[in-house]
Amino acid sequence: MNANQIINMVTRMLVRRVVNFGVNAGVKAMSSGTDSAGRAEPQQDRPQRSVPNNGQQTAKQAKQAMRMARRMGRF
Repeated sequence: MNANQIINMVTRMLVRRVVNFGVNAGVKAMSSGTDSAGRAEPQQDRPQRSVPNNGQQTAKQAKQAMRMARRMGRF
């Protein structure tokens, strides 16, 4: 191996680690129950009522899930 190949290999390793660190931090931030300043998001004052899930709500949730899957596929 010549010096150019070694430099490229080390650079790729470092970039891979930095990118993985950033992606992991972003996923943790999106999945945690805190806002951008690290404070817990306020809970609603009243308890949640159990509302039957009708077809429109199910379709909306399915569309949101498909959108999220497409976004995750871009990484």
